[in-house]
Amino acid sequence: MLILVVVAAVISAGLVYAARIPEIQEELSLLLGTPITADRSRRGPQILFILFTVTSPLLLAAALSLGTMLWGKLTNR
Repeated sequence: MLILVVVAAVISAGLVYAARIPEIQEELSLLLGTPITADRSRRGPQILFILFTVTSPLLLAAALSLGTMLWGKLTNR
């Protein structure tokens, strides 16, 4: 159950960062039929989203591996 919550939190964090990217804001505005108000002057959220998307599976796998290793060492005293 905890792993499902962690995975859902990571996915929702990715969606929050994706919502800040101007290109994705434009696509959502076109889909919903609202006026486009995306600010293209900042590239920080886009770079952060790309880094998050690339590194989050590796970090999640490392954290889960470390957690299971620690759990195994603590239970086999």
